Amino acid sequence: MAIEIHRVIFEKKQLEVMPRDERSLLMLMGHATNELNVLSKFLLMMRKDDPPTQIEDFAEGGQTFIIMRILIGKLHEAWELFKARAQSNKEISEKYVQKLGDEGVVALKELNTYFGKKNAVTEIRNKVSFHYKDKDDLIEKNFQRLPNTEPWEIYLSKTHGNTLYYMSEMVATGSVLSLVGNIDETERASLADDIKAFSELSKAVLDVSKNITILFSWLISDIVSAYIPDPVVKTEKFEDGPKLSKFALPYFFDEDEEDWTAEYEQQAQKVPTPSQGGSAQ
Repeated sequence: MAIEIHRVIFEKKQLEVMPRDERSLLMLMGHATNELNVLSKFLLMMRKDDPPTQIEDFAEGGQTFIIMRILIGKLHEAWELFKARAQSNKEISEKYVQKLGDEGVVALKELNTYFGKKNAVTEIRNKVSFHYKDKDDLIEKNFQRLPNTEPWEIYLSKTHGNTLYYMSEMVATGSVLSLVGNIDETERASLADDIKAFSELSKAVLDVSKNITILFSWLISDIVSAYIPDPVVKTEKFEDGPKLSKFALPYFFDEDEEDWTAEYEQQAQKVPTPSQGGSAQ
């Protein structure tokens, strides 16, 4: 199926007419949304079929949790951005937040409800995602909680990128899941509560991500429309867009590090940075 991309093209002078606070909010919301989209796609690229080996199963499971923790931290930060620069700014709130369309209103209501009480996203962000100090000693608590039957393993390779300290990831993941809900002492051996906690966390992450993306898209559209009601729009079609369901993001890769590094460096030289992209024609 062909993909249609609508290029909305601005001149810098059009953006310069915006008040500084609105322009900064616009840029920051776009930046945050980009990161949420990329991290969400990484999660969707995880292997869909059964991994060929148990080690790959463990490694790719650990990789999934790493990406999810980063996404969780970014969701919290995106909400903090909204609170600080939109919700708490009286002028912006009255001009945009209080005049959201129906879809935006619903998304904001759900986000206020979720973040208005103790929640897993904020707890995980504050205690695990962006911090290694472990002030609450969660690592040791979950080390003691996990049974001897779990895979207490590390995977070493001549290539650093193929090395995985799986037992560390397993304990860190347990720390995350312990923040989602209370772990029943009677379920320690079977880890049944961990499975339930993961299911609850996955749903929360998907819901929060969806609502933040919806909210930000409405605000971005409204800010742009307020100052540039008729921007230049060009539509481009990609006839052979790859299907996300066909992607897989393995943990282990070819260890010919010298060739891989050289190829990466060559590709990096070819790809222009955003500042080198030139003006759209």
